[in-house]
Amino acid sequence: MRIIKSALGVLICFAIYFIRGKQGTPFYSALAVLWCIQNQTKNTVGNALQRTVGTGIGAAYGLAYILLKQKIPTLGDSFLHYCIISLALIPIIYTTVVIKQKKASYFSCVVFLSIVVNHFMDENPFIFVINRSLDTLIGIILGLALNYRYMKKMEELENIKEEEESAYEQC
Repeated sequence: MRIIKSALGVLICFAIYFIRGKQGTPFYSALAVLWCIQNQTKNTVGNALQRTVGTGIGAAYGLAYILLKQKIPTLGDSFLHYCIISLALIPIIYTTVVIKQKKASYFSCVVFLSIVVNHFMDENPFIFVINRSLDTLIGIILGLALNYRYMKKMEELENIKEEEESAYEQC
């Protein structure tokens, strides 16, 4: 069932992209929904929390770096630019340690890198960062919703099975 939920989740992410007038990048929603869909609801919630916290931290640092970089246009696409990006991973990871969300460090770094490596030349970094964060949150919420619905159906089926077994034993 996880396979079906994964494919359905990605399809819904693409549909939401079209409903939003092709704003954002559905790739990020699809990644988030795939990460959040698990075979157990408790895993889904934990993964969603990691992804949400990581997205927030990575987006904040990414936006800060892009805004700083706009003030220093001579950095461009230089090796120094990439050295600074690499060093910026230290406070990003440390932030996850300080707030006791170590498992979110990977996502923080991925979001930060996706912003500062792929979109450092965007005209309006605020728009990209907001869309990047929103796209991820769409995938997270969708993953939670799909898992919740599936788990409820599984509980209903188990209750029916238990009732049938109990009725059979009484006969």
